[in-house]
Parts: sequence; structure tokens; C-alpha cells
Amino acid sequence: MKKSVSLLPCLFFFVLATAQTPTRPLESPSDYFNKFQHFTGQESFNADSALFFVRKLASNARYQPLLGDLIHNSFAQDFIPGDQQNEADSDKVKAQEIRKALHQELLAKMVADTNERLRGTVKPVFLWTEVQKHQDDNVLLTSLVNEFLAQKPGSLPYKKNRMDRYGLMIYQLIAEKEALKPLSTKLFASIETNLKKNQITATDSSSRLELDQRAYYRYLYAYVNYLKAKATSEASQKEIFLKNAFDYSPDLIDKNRQAAYFYDMIFALSGAQKDSFQDDYLDFLTNQVEDKNQVLSTLRKMALDNPDHKMQLRQYYEDHHATGKDFGQYWQEAINSSAKIAPPISLALLDKAVFSTENLNGKWVLVDFWGTWCAPCRKEHPDMQKFYDSTVVKNPGKISLLTVACNDTEQKVLTYMEQKKYSFPVAMSDNKIQKTYTVQGYPTKVLITPQGKYVTVPFNVDWVSFVKDYSDL
Repeated sequence: MKKSVSLLPCLFFFVLATAQTPTRPLESPSDYFNKFQHFTGQESFNADSALFFVRKLASNARYQPLLGDLIHNSFAQDFIPGDQQNEADSDKVKAQEIRKALHQELLAKMVADTNERLRGTVKPVFLWTEVQKHQDDNVLLTSLVNEFLAQKPGSLPYKKNRMDRYGLMIYQLIAEKEALKPLSTKLFASIETNLKKNQITATDSSSRLELDQRAYYRYLYAYVNYLKAKATSEASQKEIFLKNAFDYSPDLIDKNRQAAYFYDMIFALSGAQKDSFQDDYLDFLTNQVEDKNQVLSTLRKMALDNPDHKMQLRQYYEDHHATGKDFGQYWQEAINSSAKIAPPISLALLDKAVFSTENLNGKWVLVDFWGTWCAPCRKEHPDMQKFYDSTVVKNPGKISLLTVACNDTEQKVLTYMEQKKYSFPVAMSDNKIQKTYTVQGYPTKVLITPQGKYVTVPFNVDWVSFVKDYSDL
């Protein structure tokens, strides 16, 4: 697991590096990134060589985001405690321990380096690993935690050195130590205060950075409330904490920015993946609360964020709340109550016919923003063609499809469609529509309801199932 979760960003930098001529000098930050990865591999490990290249990254303030990703989302993975008692492969456990020891050697060199930026970046990793190693020494643990608190994590910029992440992991290592209760409480309160005060309200004008911040702070704030709920047996307090965890779990907006909190989730949960705390609140309500309206509203929110819960919502609604309004009507009202008003779209298709959403009242409309230059867009086009043939063409009275080629030329798009033998509808962007719908990455899909509202389909989901579940197809 530990290296597998870092493959995507590493692949990106590997492509950057290999796309250049092999004889050029090592000047780009992606070269430094990849060389560090090479020299921290177990078979090719060389602490001095790895240190040389990470110093290169740390030498330029512009490389700080890449340096942070390298240290916190890749290198630090080998320090996540594993469940070795349940590990059947003793050779694998031994290899992991060797790798961890080698990385510990390199970490000690980095935290003692003369480069201040490098020292600051690795310091929270170092303190976290030291807390792991000295679980039986309360005096040293006290010193380490106070040293961590002295860095004033709440005063640092967004995600600066992932202080919230490491603070939560340190807290969980010392929380059960009675002698350290006051200190662990102080640490937890510092993190919780920081997360709560940095919550961001999303608007149509929110930048990508602001949406990343929103997703990051919401997820970790949900997590601290989940931890508080686990730590109390008092029912009313548990309900409050679980409700907070539910409310701040990733919604549709956050799911489009999952990368902003993914690694923090992996680390805080010691390698596990729990991308929502909504089920925990629902379980509590189902077992402890008799208010069926509260359970229904909770299930509705869960289904709107993830339509995998829609069948569960339907069953509960039909069992407890069928009052003359069928579930289909209830579901559409639920969507439209939380969705945004869809700006009108009027664009010429490649065949020069005009596609206008104003002529499609009463139908669902799936709009996909893409480009021939976009590899993820091209990768999903076979599924787009299948969706068009099997769903759109066969349900002309219920759903329409429009794909919008952005930052592209008509000739390139025509050639691409002809070569691939695709027939789904394509319009060239007017260079305004993607701004109107706040498209911040490609591909982006929005689903417009028959009532003229829309939701953005999250990235990294089965978009075909999402669309079909939402639109009852």
C-alpha cells in the first residue's frame, strides 16, 4: 500500500522527466524529484545521493510544493505503522523494516541539514517518528510534543508542512497515556481550533486553491469530531460529534478536490481509507434515535453526495414516509433543492446544428467539457460513446448529451472524431461556457436537471453509474 498511493503524482513527474532529451543537464525540479525517489529505493539506496537531490529541491522557494509532496506524500509513507502481527509474509515484513531503517538514516541527515527550508519541511516527520520510537519514555515524549507545539501549527499557511496531519497522528500515539493526558488534550485542542477557524464557504468564484483548502480543512475537521465521538460514551455528546463529522464529510464539491486531503486521510488513519464519516452518524441514528424524519434527511444527504445510497434511501422512504408523493418526485425535489441554477447553453455542433438547453425543458442534460489534448478525456471516450448509444439514443425523451471541446481547434476535433469513429454530439467552446460553469479541470461533467438546476459529477467516480442513478435511467 505504502508506495502504491504515491504512484499517480510520481508518474506525472516521471513523464515530465522522460519527455525531455536524455543529454540535457539535470535542471528541472521533476529531475530532482525522480532522482530522490531512485536513491531512496531499497536496491539503489544511497543517503548522500538522495540528500543531494532533495537539497536541490529545497534550494528554490518555487519548488516548495513539490518538495512538500515528495517528503510528506511519498517519503513519509514508510513510517506509517503497519500491522505486522497479521502480516503472513515474513520476508515482506523484513524488507519493510530494512527500508524504514534506511529512510530513518536519511531523515536524520535531512533534519540536521544546513538548508532551513529542508529542515522545516522534514521536522514534523522527524518528530512523529521520534514519538513512535519512544513510546515508553514519557519524559522524552513530553519534550517532543512540546517541540511540535512550539512550531505553532495554527499560525502556518494552508497545509504548510502538513502540521495538522502529523499533530493528529502524534495525538493518537499519546492519547491513552494517563500521565500525558493534559499534553495530549492541549495538542488536540490546538489542532481542532486551527481546523475550525479555517473553514471556507464555497462560492461560484472560489479558486482551485480555495476549494482545495475547503476540502482539506473540512475532511480533517470531520475526522477530529469522529475521534471525539469515539472517545465518549455519553449519548448526547456522541450525537453532536457524529453530526459534525457527518456535516463536514466530503460533499460533491470536496470530492472534486479529493487530492487535497487524500494523503492526509491515508496517514491519519494509518494506511486505511475512510473517505466519509456519514455512515457512522447514520448507524447512531438508526440505533439510538427514534426520529424517522432525522434518519430520512440524513439518508437523503448521503444519497445526494453518493448515489450508491439511493436504493437505501428509497427503501427507507417507502417504508416510513410514503404519503402520496412517489419516490421519483421526492428524489427530483431533493436534487433541485440542493443544486445550482444552470446557466443556459447555446452552441453550434460540429454539423452546424444549434444545441440549446432552453429547448430541452423537462429533460436531463449531461454536459462534458473536454479536449483532444486531454489524455484522461480521450481515455473515457469509448465509455462516452457506449453511454450515448445505449442510454441517450434509446431515451431521447428523457436525456440529452452535449460534449464541449475546449481550448481546441475545430479541425483537430473533426479529425479526432473521424479517426476514432465517435458519433456523440460535440460543440466547440465559445471560450465563455467553461468559465460560466467554473470548469477547473478536464474532463468536467455537469448534469442539468429537467427543472434547470445542475450538479457537477465528481472526479474519480463511475460517472456512468452516477448519471444513471441521479436521473433514474
